Amino acid sequence: MTMRPGTELIADHYQKTFELTLTVWEQRNRTFLILLAVVGAATLLTFNVSEAQPLLVDVIASILSIDDAARRAELRTSFPYGLIQSILLMVVLYLMLILYHRTTAILRNYEYLSALEHEIRDSLDLPSSMVSFTREGRFYAKATVRLAPAIGLAYVLMLFFLLVPFLGMRIVNDFTSGQYWFGAIDIALAVPTLMFYAAYAFSSSGFLRRLFGNRP
Repeated sequence: MTMRPGTELIADHYQKTFELTLTVWEQRNRTFLILLAVVGAATLLTFNVSEAQPLLVDVIASILSIDDAARRAELRTSFPYGLIQSILLMVVLYLMLILYHRTTAILRNYEYLSALEHEIRDSLDLPSSMVSFTREGRFYAKATVRLAPAIGLAYVLMLFFLLVPFLGMRIVNDFTSGQYWFGAIDIALAVPTLMFYAAYAFSSSGFLRRLFGNRP
């Protein structure tokens, strides 16, 4: 089997790119879990779930080493819960940006790996009957399980059922309580959050990409 000059270098670059992609994949998964946890906690606060607000104060008091019971009781009544929820909305937007960025980076890297496989196969003069260096290209497309596209959709829906109620109730609470400045700020944060959520949903779900006619 003949090998063109530079094939070994391309193959090494392929392996390093694959390892980098796996690292970004793990980071993306951690970001998704953190985002779910933050949105879940923010939703509990927004819907005034019993004990959610006192629990938040107790956690902050423990971090700040506030042991006095009277001081903790005072914090529970005077704590700026609305401000904290707006800050959490900023955190949600930040995590949403990272989640979208890492998701698109993973997809782009796999497209790149597929293209590299074609170059390596051409350099090695591999016959079409061989499966070598088709893992992210022809073999992947052929061996994909039927429910695989629905996995991304499941992630998208999990985040949807937490994110949308949180954003909606946050804005409603601000305007019904007369906190119009907080309401305006929350709208300004909610709009880009939903935009990047929609972009993430379309990018990560093979089901949605097929539904709207994009390539799988």
